[in-house]
Amino acid sequence: MNWPNKLQHEADRLWRRYRWYLRPFKYRAYRRWLAAQPRLIPADQPLVLFDFRDSRIDGPQGRRFYTLFMFFVRNHYFPVLARSYLFLANIDKKEKRHTLSETFAIIDPGEPMPAPFILVTDRGSSAWASAAQRIVRIDYRPGYIAGDGSYPMPFPLFPGVYARGEDKKIVRFRQGKRPWRVFFGGDALLGKYSKSSITEVYGKLPRTDVLEILRQALPPKHWVDPPDQASFEAIRGQSFDGLVIMNTRNCRVPVDDWLWTVADGWFYLACPGYRYPMSHNIIEALAVGSVPITQYPELFFPPLEDGVNCLVFRGADDLPGVVQRASTLPLEDVAAMSEAAARYYDEHLSPAATLRGLLAMPGHSVRLRLVPFLKPGGGYA
Repeated sequence: MNWPNKLQHEADRLWRRYRWYLRPFKYRAYRRWLAAQPRLIPADQPLVLFDFRDSRIDGPQGRRFYTLFMFFVRNHYFPVLARSYLFLANIDKKEKRHTLSETFAIIDPGEPMPAPFILVTDRGSSAWASAAQRIVRIDYRPGYIAGDGSYPMPFPLFPGVYARGEDKKIVRFRQGKRPWRVFFGGDALLGKYSKSSITEVYGKLPRTDVLEILRQALPPKHWVDPPDQASFEAIRGQSFDGLVIMNTRNCRVPVDDWLWTVADGWFYLACPGYRYPMSHNIIEALAVGSVPITQYPELFFPPLEDGVNCLVFRGADDLPGVVQRASTLPLEDVAAMSEAAARYYDEHLSPAATLRGLLAMPGHSVRLRLVPFLKPGGGYA
């Protein structure tokens, strides 16, 4: 066991959980905010009550809670947040702040809900458990195994996509022209995206390695890496049969143009994320029908299928060949894979499919594995 890492992880967890108690002015601001929040809960629409105690629901950068919250909102549930300083003190921070753009109500501990509701909680004993119509218990453990009796929460789109309503336009994005064969877009900073956990825990190539291998192995005419914003804008809409690399250190697109840009590619080079392979980009690619080129199909539940809804490479040796194959496949075959990728998103990753599958689980209380792709030691739960 790596005791220094374990101790650092535990210290970080404790700090994130209790730091607000060390900031009395923050508590005063929280009380003012709380006093201004709506308490009226409608009784004529489906209700979901979120009751949390563990700071892990906020990781990373508040994304987990916000996207879980939005999965219910997209399914027309009215959200209610249980009053808890540890949970609500940072609601205006980072990605969690997007919650404030949605309509919700606050409820005090012990106050009854006015109508049937679903309780989503990570507490061992919630004050609302006995009255809940269904209970969804959050399970943060890594090492998910299919068939263990819990439901695997899909990795979501980037929070800003939900916040701007871009996820509601997915069908339109699928129907546009695709001038590029293969596209990659994202941060590619050396050091940040070359973490040892990607290789040592997951056995995958880090993002920076993937891009460098392709720069070295592919003929120069088969890839383009614009050095600045003007160079990137110059190739927008132009046909290119090779790989277009958009390193956001050099150029970028706004969030409300991101899904359109991903949809410009028939294929998406799905490089690993920061601490673990999963990244928002691969989910966005599937959503718009851009076929992922990936090394981690097994981290999806069910796994992605090579040649059906993705192309799979195993390592450095076959990576260039797989990318070149994507550039030469007949367009009718590529179009069929694109449709299959979009169908996979609709059936397994979308908010509608997720809640349908979760609530179809047997029993009054069901477990939601929040990070099913996570392996022990391979990132924070």
